[in-house]
Amino acid sequence: MNKNWSLFLFLLLISCFIISCQYSDDRIQDETDHKRTGKQESSLVTAQNTQEENRKNGSEQDGSWQSAYKNIVINSKYYLTDPYHLRGENGLNLWFYIGIHDFNDDTVPELILGDRISLSIFTYRNNTVEKVIDLYEPKGWYSINELHYTDNCLTLVSNGSDGSGYVCLTYRDGNYITGFHDVYMPAMSVLNGENTTYEEFKKIFHIENLAESSKISLIKMVIDKDELALELRDGESAVPLSKLNLEELTW
Repeated sequence: MNKNWSLFLFLLLISCFIISCQYSDDRIQDETDHKRTGKQESSLVTAQNTQEENRKNGSEQDGSWQSAYKNIVINSKYYLTDPYHLRGENGLNLWFYIGIHDFNDDTVPELILGDRISLSIFTYRNNTVEKVIDLYEPKGWYSINELHYTDNCLTLVSNGSDGSGYVCLTYRDGNYITGFHDVYMPAMSVLNGENTTYEEFKKIFHIENLAESSKISLIKMVIDKDELALELRDGESAVPLSKLNLEELTW
């Protein structure tokens, strides 16, 4: 009887030991699983925060109007007018005027894009880019030799042998105003397509104040690693358009 009782106690102790070991292993596995899950959740939150931060930073630097304007720049040959068919078969020039300026002071700047043939103004409204106007020299003057910006006004200058022709644009009292003056006809000018006197013209456009400091430089566009890039300054590497904050081109 004593032997049987001893054998029973021995088997009982062995069973308790096995159960204890199983419980300990399960507890260790549970703690390991919990730590692993916690790390995964932490990594997921970190990734989500990073994505959200990138999205916010992207929205601040590259807002919807920037993306839309960049698309216009990339596809410029489809948006810039060529009234005298001077651009050639592919419709492209390597040197461009490109700038950002809020003409109407509505906090959304306009895109100014063009070359020596024509200049176009684009605005962003209701999540859509709209062309405001095409500017170019009238027949007989053809090319744009200079572009000036001063006091919310653009002036395109075409130089002749004895004088110049001036195409102008500004924004006043809720409307865009265009003007043209030909030095070969000094007494006459044009405002919003209507003939007027030079005296009336110069009340709005002050072409006599144009200076070297108001002249806008052309920017060279290049392809860098299959991507459109801009050489903003002499001696500096081209900046990929996709990475450029267009506000750096504010006039």
